[in-house]
Amino acid sequence: MVLVDSKRPFFLTLLFIIVCLAGIIIYQQYQKTFLTNQIVIHTGAGPIKINVEYAETQEKRISGLMNRPMLPKSSGMLFIFPDEKIREFWMKDTLIPLEIIFIGTKGNINEIITMQPCATDVLNCPVYTSKDPARFAIEVNAGFIERAKIVEGDILEISGF
Repeated sequence: MVLVDSKRPFFLTLLFIIVCLAGIIIYQQYQKTFLTNQIVIHTGAGPIKINVEYAETQEKRISGLMNRPMLPKSSGMLFIFPDEKIREFWMKDTLIPLEIIFIGTKGNINEIITMQPCATDVLNCPVYTSKDPARFAIEVNAGFIERAKIVEGDILEISGF
């Protein structure tokens, strides 16, 4: 006579369901996050296209790219503010190194700063402040700016703003 452990199939089925649900949640997070718009930065080397998620509300601007384990290549987040003024960013709960591009109302790139993750020691997270007033800011993967040959003075093309 062979005894069958009746709990084992139940456990495996439950584990399978949990893994599937976790996968669906992660997929939806990325799908929601990266339903993107495309912007163009005109550089001396030619136009650079970047797929961006708009952060046009205060809630989206506050959460930014927090707790994201990766950012797809040639992608980023475009922070849209209602006015042009000195801006401050920090990397609280950010897991990946980023670069930020500060941009004036007319689309001119004023400044580029590399920012390091600050996922654990939030009391010592540095604040990154624009040197000039900015209406927009774009966060991209660290290293993207150099590879794309983006420099201060280049122009952002964005419709509707």
